[in-house]
Amino acid sequence: MTIVEKIRKKIYNTIKSSALIDEGDRVLVGLSGGADSVCLTHALYSMRQELGIQLFAAHLNHGLRGAEAERDADEAKKFSETLGIKCVTETADTRGLAREKGISEETAGRELRYAFFDRLADEMNIDKIATAHNKNDNAETIVMNFMRGASMSGLCGIPKRRGNIIRPLIDVTRAEIEEYCREEKLEYVTDSTNLADNYTRNKVRHILLPEMEKFNPNFIETITKNAGLIADDDAFIARTAEKEYAENVSGGSINIDALENLDISVKRRVIRKLISEIRSGRDLSSDYIADVLALAEKNITGSSINLPDGVIARVEYGRLITERVGSETKDFEYELEMGRETYVPELDITVMIEYTDKSDGICFTAPEGAKITVRNRRDGDFFYPVGMTGRKKLKEYFINEKIPRAERSAAGLLTFNGEIAYIIGRRRDRRFGFNGSGLKFTVK
Repeated sequence: MTIVEKIRKKIYNTIKSSALIDEGDRVLVGLSGGADSVCLTHALYSMRQELGIQLFAAHLNHGLRGAEAERDADEAKKFSETLGIKCVTETADTRGLAREKGISEETAGRELRYAFFDRLADEMNIDKIATAHNKNDNAETIVMNFMRGASMSGLCGIPKRRGNIIRPLIDVTRAEIEEYCREEKLEYVTDSTNLADNYTRNKVRHILLPEMEKFNPNFIETITKNAGLIADDDAFIARTAEKEYAENVSGGSINIDALENLDISVKRRVIRKLISEIRSGRDLSSDYIADVLALAEKNITGSSINLPDGVIARVEYGRLITERVGSETKDFEYELEMGRETYVPELDITVMIEYTDKSDGICFTAPEGAKITVRNRRDGDFFYPVGMTGRKKLKEYFINEKIPRAERSAAGLLTFNGEIAYIIGRRRDRRFGFNGSGLKFTVK
């Protein structure tokens, strides 16, 4: 078996063992013009009938390297033409995005690249987007994540699949890729920025990993194999954490007693997911997770800490709550018409008031001609709770009943002429007790 056949078999086995491609898929390859992407494109093209796929290519000029970048785009198109593959090219303003968002050019380039791929996937009805990450890239990522103090998930390396993004080359080394290109006489370009040592990844690639390989010549193989073992353990813990999250988390909060009963590894995952839900999936460093766990362990009502992106974690009456600063419900008020259903979107309920002469359900006696509304609380609200003496400020009632702040502004109130008659689902006002003829209030 030739080296080319061995590498193709390795790629094929990766695709099949991880179900990266289905027969009939339309696959878009990110073709930079470098050795990795040229190898991947050629290998998939050579196996297209065996895999039962249609192949396309895409090249993004990041606008960073002038004439060299234009050369790369031309080479990508030329290579695609030799294979009879459609190649879409585009130029982006990477520096402009980096300045606008205050991020590195490397991060901006990645965002633009994947946005380009995603848009083409929609326009061209693409099923899978194949990128040319290889085994060396994976090792570099693992080392970089370790140095940055990444979580266990970060030590799993680059996943073979993330959504519709697939990495068929992930089990192939850079040396094998270059040998494939030599054997197949494939020309490729070299990005000059990959040779400079002013990027962290390049320092890891050109300086750190070669030093590690002096101690262990098989370091790339060893670290990626270990990452696979870590990934198996990570998947198990992740499934356990998802189960606990589903059972214990509601409305952006969790009972602290339930949290404390979890194993620390699961506990961290639950906290991380609780916060990432508010931060749109963005991960949080381990230091912040530790701070939130310490907050929960102290379990002092009213205590809180600030987290990135305007998120806070706080403790109220035995619950750990995460929310955005200023996320309290805005004022709402809906006037009810007799016998007609009214939907209250802030509460996600439908309510109705109607005349009745039966004490069946939630019934009241209201002032004749009263304006009847459902609203949330206002400053200075008070009522006369059934089962209690005297008048009670609504705020004091909520505190005594240990109702979290986030729920207080969203609590629904049935009012007659502005006076609270009923805290929906909780307590009635004794001034409006039913006397045999009056109004029935229904909620669904």
